[in-house]
Amino acid sequence: MRRLARFFIFGLCLGSPLAAQQIEGVVTTRADGASLPGATVSVDSLGLIATTDSSGRYRISLPSSAVGQTVAVSVTFQSLQTQTSQVRVASGTVQRDFSLVVAFGQEITVGSRAIGTANEKAVPVDVLTEEQLETTGASETSQIIQALAPSFNFPRPTITDGTDSVRPATLRGLGPDQLLVLINGKRRHNSALVNVNNSVGRGSTGVDLNAIPSSALETVEVLRDGASAQYGSDAIAGVINLVLKSGSSPWTLNLKGGATTHGDGELIDIGLSKGFGFANNGSLFMTVEYRDRGETNRAGNDPRDQVTPGDGGSNAVPQPNHHWGDSEAQDAMLFLHGLLPLNVEGSNVLYAFGGYSRREGSHGGFYRRALDARNRPEIYPLGFLPLIEPEVNDTSFTAGNRGTMMGWFYDLSGQYGRNTFDFNLSNTLNTSLGPTIPPNKTEFYAGSLEFDHLIGNFDITRPYEVGLAGPLNVAAGIEFRREGFEQIAGEPDSYRDGGIPNQAGGRSEIGAQVFPGYRPSNAVNTSRNSKAIYVDVEGDVLARLRLGVAARYEDFDDFGSTSDGKLTVRVEPVDRVVFRGSASTGFRAPSLGQSFFSSTSTTFLNLAGVLTPFEVATFTVGSPQAQALGAQPLRPEESTQLSAGVVWDPTPTFEVAVDVYRIDIDDRIVLSGNFTGDRIADLLRPLGANGGRFFTNAIDTETTGFDLVSTWQLNTAALGNFTLSGGYNRNETDVVRIADTPPQLAGFEAVLFDRVVRRLTECAQPEDNVRLSADWNRSRLGGNIRTSRYGEYCSFTNPPASDQTFGQEWVTDLELSYKLDRYTVAVGGQNIFDTFPDENIGPDANLGIFTYPRNSPFGMNGRFLYSRISVNF
Repeated sequence: MRRLARFFIFGLCLGSPLAAQQIEGVVTTRADGASLPGATVSVDSLGLIATTDSSGRYRISLPSSAVGQTVAVSVTFQSLQTQTSQVRVASGTVQRDFSLVVAFGQEITVGSRAIGTANEKAVPVDVLTEEQLETTGASETSQIIQALAPSFNFPRPTITDGTDSVRPATLRGLGPDQLLVLINGKRRHNSALVNVNNSVGRGSTGVDLNAIPSSALETVEVLRDGASAQYGSDAIAGVINLVLKSGSSPWTLNLKGGATTHGDGELIDIGLSKGFGFANNGSLFMTVEYRDRGETNRAGNDPRDQVTPGDGGSNAVPQPNHHWGDSEAQDAMLFLHGLLPLNVEGSNVLYAFGGYSRREGSHGGFYRRALDARNRPEIYPLGFLPLIEPEVNDTSFTAGNRGTMMGWFYDLSGQYGRNTFDFNLSNTLNTSLGPTIPPNKTEFYAGSLEFDHLIGNFDITRPYEVGLAGPLNVAAGIEFRREGFEQIAGEPDSYRDGGIPNQAGGRSEIGAQVFPGYRPSNAVNTSRNSKAIYVDVEGDVLARLRLGVAARYEDFDDFGSTSDGKLTVRVEPVDRVVFRGSASTGFRAPSLGQSFFSSTSTTFLNLAGVLTPFEVATFTVGSPQAQALGAQPLRPEESTQLSAGVVWDPTPTFEVAVDVYRIDIDDRIVLSGNFTGDRIADLLRPLGANGGRFFTNAIDTETTGFDLVSTWQLNTAALGNFTLSGGYNRNETDVVRIADTPPQLAGFEAVLFDRVVRRLTECAQPEDNVRLSADWNRSRLGGNIRTSRYGEYCSFTNPPASDQTFGQEWVTDLELSYKLDRYTVAVGGQNIFDTFPDENIGPDANLGIFTYPRNSPFGMNGRFLYSRISVNF
């Protein structure tokens, strides 16, 4: 059933609650069965904490309001792996024992390699829990993170070719490729797509977060700090680590359906997961997810003449004839995560994880009117909306062994990742092939982009007692990485000139409408290697002073080497008050796509009354054409970051943290504007082109900002339990230097780094964001309300007359749920007050057709209502 917008839920509650109102037990070490005094046992949802006594025993009393709930009980101890168990609460006593193993089986925490420092707060890390991820109301991983993390931005561009399907995400207002994404602590491969259209992230190649099913995630860790010295290239803005679910668990079926109240955007999302258990506490967790998302369209009517001159507003063309909104998409995803201890103690573990996704989309370009010279009325009597229908395939696999050897913890791993992006076109034509089918056609294969990487890592870490207030943790590692990029030409009809005049008798535009295919001259298959070594040292120098130092050296075979360092400081002058700070350098290697992507399109300009073909291209920086324009080999972006913050947690249930930061980036890579005109044509004509653009290290930027996050847990017998949280991010990016224009381009300074790219860099993302949420549960009932404020942002247009600033907007989401023994049923709404961004003005609105800004941080869909059910069996 396609486009299922709603479904009905029914079930039978079986069994009766156990009798218990306190939880007690004993904590031991699995290696020898010895009791473990001093371990921390907590029920975070209720704000309850206990410590094991000298015999390893603990007891936690729960309020009567917890009766009927299932709570997560966690046990933590330095150097041992945290364990969590689900306990059903009623009245009486429940016995729950824990046996802990060495803490490297699957526990991942970014920002520090020292074991057991997850709560040390040396750097700001947001941990988004499984429950938070499930109750946002969003289905796509990027939208879920945006709903919870104010420093994360995920606009919804439209009419941006492939970017409609793989939409860029950013952190702290920087670029998508300045954010490093990890899965279980391992580098995630980039998308093959190079974003070359006018959208946030123009000129970048980032990670496609939506290729990872949200139902496979246990937690998401957002490190809001530069970390290139620790993790390598791309970690300038910070790091997002996606932690996969693991362990033994029953079959779980998740169903979700909904639609906007504007009659579109229908959604059906189906997820199925299961954790299979093996000997020695081994496990294999499997997640399968299918999502079918209908398009939303907020385009206005096209008032122009359509079929014949003078028929504007009175013709047979259905309106709106354009598409302006979310594209149609179907996603099928599979993820696996396996753990196999090789001994009873769990001190030697084989692990593997990875997945496959196939994502298909359909999104339009500009409508070709029937009387447009680009149309063939014999094929499309009313004109046509050409469609790009990409197929995106993503494969990843990581395997490794964690264990102990000669007192060291080690982690040896290998991984492979591959992403392909096929451009398929439908409902289109190549005007130059004439008015009949064949030789013309309505569907084309326009080419493909492919990216892959192969990585080997060996990491070691060990705590040393050197006479300080605590152990000194020493970590080191080596990495080898091979990256490959391939661009494949489309079928000849997608780019060739058939030579037949257009319907007006003039020269026909060449290539498939909406996306001329990649030509054989664009085809490339290239790769590069890099080698890296790092050292990371951290420890309590004094009882209330913790220092960390990291250094990394990385060598690339295409542009050379880079060295980076990081210093972290954590001071706790009094209990429950922490001051923290960091200073670091970072880098981002130019992507292979930025170095080797190219494309060519042919347009005709009227020169002295003669239509003359112009080859306008995106040139590779090493091509003769780009060299003729003065292009230089790309260099890595280099950054310097300073941050400082304070954390105050006066009670176990309340915490507030404030961090300020400054990020200076030199030699940022941008895609230049189009160089055209007689002078450019004279330079390029001997090389077979008339104009073009290229990637260049054009600018230096300065980003300043601050983050504020706070959490408060409140437990009451009468009203239930509340978790209140708030977050605020404000950042500002300024261009502080523009590279000198090559002598060949004197007079084109405003093109090398044009106004469009400047506004995309400085103001196209919200200047600030607010996230406020309240989560509540009482017995079987639960609910949450989240409201987000998206700050002001600007349009990105060339003519100053069409500049526009879009005002701040509040968007509120609400969900109510009811839990039975094996079922959770919920209903909710995103954007329940049906908020829209400011409407476009003047030229940006394209005669009123393009109603809302394409860089709106919350899209333009309006209210979305849904219901969902989760069943364990």
